[in-house]
Amino acid sequence: MSTPIARFLATLVGSLCFLAGAASAGGSAAQVGTWVHNPRESINMPDPDEAQTVEIRRDDTVLDYTWTGIAKDGKTSTFSYSMAADGVVRALPGSEGLRGSMTRTPSGVIEAKLFFPDGSSEEKFCILTSAKRLTCFATFTDGTGKTSLFKQVFDKR
Repeated sequence: MSTPIARFLATLVGSLCFLAGAASAGGSAAQVGTWVHNPRESINMPDPDEAQTVEIRRDDTVLDYTWTGIAKDGKTSTFSYSMAADGVVRALPGSEGLRGSMTRTPSGVIEAKLFFPDGSSEEKFCILTSAKRLTCFATFTDGTGKTSLFKQVFDKR
């Protein structure tokens, strides 16, 4: 990504979007809870030293969750999302100019698309690989069109 802020926001927004979607893919209220980023299992993360948690409160007609991240410098950030996964691109809180959409696929997994002010974008899907493990795969395209892939793993606390 082109800036540390853009990398931070990509991780922040994408994590929230897909953690909520994964709960729905499992089809169980048991997936609602706290998820913690597992940096040892994640690959090619934009900000590998950032500590992240996601609290999923609801996933039915509304996705409702809060993401909290602590950067390497100790700065804490929080982002909440509470609306339908209807595919509509909306302005997202957390950074001026950040836009995104979430779409529920037929299998119940959420597809998140994020669009950054610098022209970069991210598309992410997460798969509930066990009752306590969520594995996310994303494509990031920077403002010049260069594409990279990353894998992000979360464990249920």
